[in-house]
Amino acid sequence: MTSQLIDGIKISLDLFNQSSTRIIWNLFLAFIPLLLSFYLFRPSALRNFFWWTIFIVFIVFLPNAPYILTDSIHIIELSQQSYPTWSIISILIPQYLVFIVAGFEAYVISLTQLDNYLLNQISRSNLVLINAIAHGLCVVGIYLGRFERFNSWDLITKPGEVFLTTWQDLFDSWKLFTLAIAFLLIWLLSELTKLVNKKIQLFLNY
Repeated sequence: MTSQLIDGIKISLDLFNQSSTRIIWNLFLAFIPLLLSFYLFRPSALRNFFWWTIFIVFIVFLPNAPYILTDSIHIIELSQQSYPTWSIISILIPQYLVFIVAGFEAYVISLTQLDNYLLNQISRSNLVLINAIAHGLCVVGIYLGRFERFNSWDLITKPGEVFLTTWQDLFDSWKLFTLAIAFLLIWLLSELTKLVNKKIQLFLNY
C-alpha cells in the first residue's frame, strides 16, 4: 500500500512538472499586459510620450494572454503518453484548467480596464470597434506565435520578417478562414467571461 502511494506521488509530480516551466513562463507573459493595464488605464493617466510607449508594449504583449488557450493541445500530447488515466484526470486536466482560466482572465481584465477607461470618452459603438481591433490583433499574434513560432520581442528584433510573414499569410484563404474562426471564438469567450465577472462582482458586493 505504501509503495503504491509513493509510486502515485512520483507519477503525479512527474506529470505536473512536465508542464510547470511552460505554464509559469506563459503566465508571466500573460500577466505583463494585465499589470500594464492598471497603470495605463487609471483615470488620472496622462497620455504623454511615455504613456504611448507603454501602451505599445501593452499591445505587443496582449496576445500572450489569449495565446494560453492554444496550450490546451499539450493536454492531448501528454495524455497520449504512458501516464495512467487517473493522473490525467486528477493532475493534468485541473492543472491546465487553472492555467487557461488564469491566462484568459488576464486578457479579459486587461480589456475591461481599457473599456472602463474609454467608456466616457467615446461612443459605445466605437468601444465595440476597439475591442474588435484588439481581438483581431491578438488572433494574428496567436497565429504567429503558435504556427510561425514568433515571440512578442521579435517585433523589435526582426520586424521585417514578422511583417513579411504576416503579409504573405493574409493571402492564404485557409489561414484567413482559421483566423476568422479564432476571432469569433475569442470574442464570444471574452464576452462570456466579462458577463461571468460582472455576476461575481455583483454577488460579492451584494
